Amino acid sequence: MDKHAKDARRASRYPHDSVVEFIDDSDRMPGDVARLVDVSSLGASFSTLRVFAKGAAIHARLRLLNAGVLEIWGKVVRIKERTNSTLYGVKFDTVRGARP
Repeated sequence: MDKHAKDARRASRYPHDSVVEFIDDSDRMPGDVARLVDVSSLGASFSTLRVFAKGAAIHARLRLLNAGVLEIWGKVVRIKERTNSTLYGVKFDTVRGARP
């Protein structure tokens, strides 16, 4: 892989050590959590034991240092198996400040 291939991405990724809280749309309450790995203006990646299919809809909250709490809707676009967890890439469809 060309060392400049990552530089050609549409949006820069920023490493982040926080959590993703998945929201159950039936009661709008947080459910499972996962470890947020990185975030960009177009999406995020997270690591979890929970299983998602490619194309799965994601509704979650992210806590970012400079942006506060964001509520996101998106789809799983990338899956990478690891030894003790799976890394998922999500492309955002909608992002907004979370309600208190």
